[in-house]
Amino acid sequence: MPESLSLIATGDPLDAVPISLDRNTLEKALASNGLVVIPGFVAINQAGETVTLGRGGSDLTAVFIKGETGATRCRLIKDVDALYASDPASCDILPPRYAYASYEVALETDGSIIQHKAVRYAERLSLEFELGRFNATRPTTIGPGPTQCDSNPDIPPPMTVALCGLGAVGEGVADLLCQLPDHFRIIGAARKHLTDKDLDRPFIVVDDAIQIASFGADVVIELIGGTDIAKDVSLNAIKNGSHLVSANKALLAQDHHELERLAKLHNTSIRASASVGGATPVLEALRTAPVTAVEGILNGTGNYVLDQLENGHPLDGAINSAKLNGFAEADPSRDLDGRDALDKLFVIAHKAGWSIHDDATHRSSIVNWASNTRSAYPARHIAFIDSHNARVVVEPVDQSSRFAQTKNEWNIAILHHPDGSTTSVRGKGAGRWPTSESVLADLLEISRQKCLEAAKELCHAQ
Repeated sequence: MPESLSLIATGDPLDAVPISLDRNTLEKALASNGLVVIPGFVAINQAGETVTLGRGGSDLTAVFIKGETGATRCRLIKDVDALYASDPASCDILPPRYAYASYEVALETDGSIIQHKAVRYAERLSLEFELGRFNATRPTTIGPGPTQCDSNPDIPPPMTVALCGLGAVGEGVADLLCQLPDHFRIIGAARKHLTDKDLDRPFIVVDDAIQIASFGADVVIELIGGTDIAKDVSLNAIKNGSHLVSANKALLAQDHHELERLAKLHNTSIRASASVGGATPVLEALRTAPVTAVEGILNGTGNYVLDQLENGHPLDGAINSAKLNGFAEADPSRDLDGRDALDKLFVIAHKAGWSIHDDATHRSSIVNWASNTRSAYPARHIAFIDSHNARVVVEPVDQSSRFAQTKNEWNIAILHHPDGSTTSVRGKGAGRWPTSESVLADLLEISRQKCLEAAKELCHAQ
């Protein structure tokens, strides 16, 4: 929220102008996390009351932060690929598109695509900023000038996607992708048992996942589960030049090295954010700094069941409640006995460069705990891994600890760094939408990488 950064504005509470922010707090947050999300459009006044920055005020928030921090770049993400002389969606003939627009030209637009207050603020400080679509490679730069036109729109075709698995998560992914037709196009999907609904979809649905994985789509999403058919699907996808996105921690734990070697051979990539912690960005956090150990709650199903037990519910009732709420599969045994979390630890080990032997692992079962323990609550299924061993153990935790405060289907991971510091990440670890959104995040990352490569090629060509 704006008060955490002391983002202060003055003037009309509905059309205020920002005047200061706490730069030190922002820089510390960036140094600690690598990414900071700041709400646009709002600030606080000097009395601590929330105010807004007028229609389109998020533009002003972004440009103001650049001015206050001295950031090298600022881009306003819009639903058009650049600044045009008029709305291209309302014109039969494409209006002039600007590669570089002076402040004066930007202020001549009607204000619907860019807030004029933001432009005037940038003009006062002689700031340049960009305007374009998500993952734009040729956005418009707005600054002192001179104005330059560019007749070629920056609108690449959508990435093609083959979806293997239309269970709860697969249906969620399909729904999300169909809402982003400018970015993704599903060219085929596979499910084991076809339904009447599959006849009315805007893409082909078959019962042969290997066939779908061999279409040569830009990306194949593997959501089948298990390790047999899923492995064949993944290998076929990579051999046909597709990037692979998977939520299958069992497959990745077992065959990570083989898949990675093949992906390198075929110049593709493997993304698996959803395989560890659902929407909890554990694997992403591993990329930001070296780690010596990781511990946490990595299974949303088990955590939900333990929370229900703590609240006095019987084990069968807790498991059924998890199923009814979409937090457990028909057979949740892998979640409850620790195998699922242990697979996730092996995925973490691969990412961290550790080699853990099977005889250096240990796990205990929530079912056994519930049968033999009556009073040691709160309890959590704690997963731990370092470069030597891995374990998933049910154990009581202190009521005030971060583990005890991680409730229901939520997950938490604490990363230990060589200097003794820790980083923690939290998120929902079970359910259709957290996992679907994590898959989508991988797709967006692949899309971004493709756009960056296109931008580099454009620079070399010029």
